[in-house]
Amino acid sequence: MKIKTTYWVWYSSAPLGLLIHFAQNNPREIENYYSRLLYPEVFDLHKFFLNYIPFSFGDIMYIVLFIYGLKIVLERISFWKAKPLQFLFDFGSAVIITGWIFHLSWGFNYHRIPLNEQLAMKVKYSKQDLEERLDKLIQESNHWHDQLVISDTLAVEFPLSKDQTLEKVSLYSPFYNETLLNYTKVKKSLLSLPLSYMGYSGYLNPFTLESQINAKMPPISQIITSFHEAAHQLGYANEKEANFIAYLSAIKNNDPYIKYAGYTFAFRYLYYEFYKIDPFGAKGKLKLLNSGIKKNFREVSDFWKKYENPFEVIFDKIYDGYLKTNGQKSGIKSYHEMVGLVINYHKNDA
Repeated sequence: MKIKTTYWVWYSSAPLGLLIHFAQNNPREIENYYSRLLYPEVFDLHKFFLNYIPFSFGDIMYIVLFIYGLKIVLERISFWKAKPLQFLFDFGSAVIITGWIFHLSWGFNYHRIPLNEQLAMKVKYSKQDLEERLDKLIQESNHWHDQLVISDTLAVEFPLSKDQTLEKVSLYSPFYNETLLNYTKVKKSLLSLPLSYMGYSGYLNPFTLESQINAKMPPISQIITSFHEAAHQLGYANEKEANFIAYLSAIKNNDPYIKYAGYTFAFRYLYYEFYKIDPFGAKGKLKLLNSGIKKNFREVSDFWKKYENPFEVIFDKIYDGYLKTNGQKSGIKSYHEMVGLVINYHKNDA
């Protein structure tokens, strides 16, 4: 019976492959029938069962599966050594089952219509566009920094506890003015220490649809990561889109600390892109930023330096490959592509 079941799992790889191929080539159908029709129902079902659990059920699931998987390996390693083809057969079955669950529960969102197309918005921009928006971000960052400290040389100290920060996550819709999207609870990951060594600020569990953040990070990073992961939760799988919605939601929030986090978050991305094309000009821009803001930036940099390790490069390559496999051609660099969305959104909104 077990052998027959395994064969059926392998047979199912063909329709799964066809579905993925269809999704890659038919974004409009995925948008209409999966992202807007099926996925919200799947999300609501997960939310009904898991939203009120105060801890990350998905983290517990990963820990249990890791221990169970290790047990299976230890029990079957001699058998697999004798029959290596059986190992490939068993491993392939696990991959196929995981692939089905991943794509049906969340993964097909990678193939929906790009957000910029839905908003009839360009993503390209000129150096002048970049510089003008960067100047505006410097003004806004300095303004909100001045509102929160008594001296421009002081770093902002966030009075919110980690739990209070997560309670203030509400997503702003780029489609409707002043309309807030529904959201579910963002949770503190039980795996925050491993995430720190891996270089990850948070993640969406695609199987339980729980958003979780690395609770060890400084508050300014936790705020933006919470918005970013909540955007993933609503079906915006593309990293540049999740970054853009996180930025937009933060600056539209009524809390001045969250606004500050949003503007400084976007500044760092735009500054990085401007520095690549005009290093001398970028250094001049940086001098215009309040020194207290730079201290907040240094706090974030110092945090990640504490956890630097040789394996971080490996994790980056794995994640880069994962993103490229799921249609994000730029891989990890796709996070930076939010710059074009930020610039053109404000041009259209002017």
